[in-house]
Amino acid sequence: MANNRSDSVSVIDSGSNRVIATIKGVTDAATIAVNPFTNRIYVAGSGGKLFIIDGRTNTLIKTFNVGGAFTSIAVNVRTNLIYSLNILKNAVTVIDGRRKKIVATIKVGKQNPAAALPDTVGVNPFVNRIYVLNTGANTMSVIDGCTNKVVKTIKIGNRPSSLAINLRTDRIYAVTSTKAGTIAVVDGRNNKLIKIISGVGSVGTMGINPVTNRIYAPDDTTGSRNVAVINGANNKVIATVVNGESPVLAVVNRKLNRIYVATAIGDTSRERVFVINGANNKIIANVRVGLSTLSGVVNEKNNRVYMANQGENTISVIAG
Repeated sequence: MANNRSDSVSVIDSGSNRVIATIKGVTDAATIAVNPFTNRIYVAGSGGKLFIIDGRTNTLIKTFNVGGAFTSIAVNVRTNLIYSLNILKNAVTVIDGRRKKIVATIKVGKQNPAAALPDTVGVNPFVNRIYVLNTGANTMSVIDGCTNKVVKTIKIGNRPSSLAINLRTDRIYAVTSTKAGTIAVVDGRNNKLIKIISGVGSVGTMGINPVTNRIYAPDDTTGSRNVAVINGANNKVIATVVNGESPVLAVVNRKLNRIYVATAIGDTSRERVFVINGANNKIIANVRVGLSTLSGVVNEKNNRVYMANQGENTISVIAG
C-alpha cells in the first residue's frame, strides 16, 4: 500500500492481515505495480521519482529521479518491462526490470494534470501492447512493446480518464467525459474505435470479468446509485444494478464471479462495499468499510478483497 503522506509503502501479510513491514524513503508514493514472477514492486511517485522494491527482503533497492510527476504504473509480466506515465512530461518512462535501468522514454499525447486519474496506463502482455490515455488531447496512445514506439493515436472522446482491458478479447475500455457519460471501446487487434457506449454516467474505476466477458461501470455522479453491466460481446448495457449512493469503484473476483462495488459518500460517513452476484446481477451482501474508499484489489487465491480507505489511512479486508 502506497502511503503518500508518510513517504512509505506498507507490506501486508494476506494470511494474517497484518502490516509486516513499512518501507521508508518512497517519497510522494502515488501508485504501485507488482511483478509476481520476479517478486519486485514498482512505485510511481507524484514528485517525479520511480522506485523498485525487492519483495523478498522488503527493501528499497533502486530509485530513479526523473522529474515531473508520475501518476500511473503498469508491468508487462512477460517482458519484465515497466511503464509509468509522467503527466508533466507527456511521456512514458520504461524500466527494464532485469537490469533495473531506464531503457526508453516514449512521448505520448498531451495530459491534463488537473484531471488525471491513476488508471491512465494499461498493459496487455499477451499482445505486448501498452495503452495510455491522453486526457488533455482526447486520445489514446498505443505503444508497441517490442519497439517502445507509439504505433497508433486514437481519438476516443472528451477527457478520457479511466482505462480497463479485457485481456481475453483484446478490447480496451476508456471512460470519456460527456453530459450523459460514455465509454469508448477499442479493438486492440486493429487499434480502431468500434463503439461508444452512452448513458452510463460519470464512471469511476471499471471492473472486468474476462471469463464472462462482462464489464461493470459504476456511476459516481452525485446522487447516482447505478452500476451498468455491459456485455462485451455486443457492447450493450444489459443490466443496471441499483447500488449505494455514488458507486465509484468495481473490482472483480473471476473465480467466484462476484463484483465488489465501493461507494463514495465521503465527509464523515463510512462507505459501503456492495457485493454483486455476476450470475444474476443481484446484490447479495453489503459491508461497511472506511472513509473515502477509492482503490481496491482482489486476491483470488484466498478470496479476500482489500479496500484502501484514503480518508482514514486504513485497509478494509473482506472475506470473499
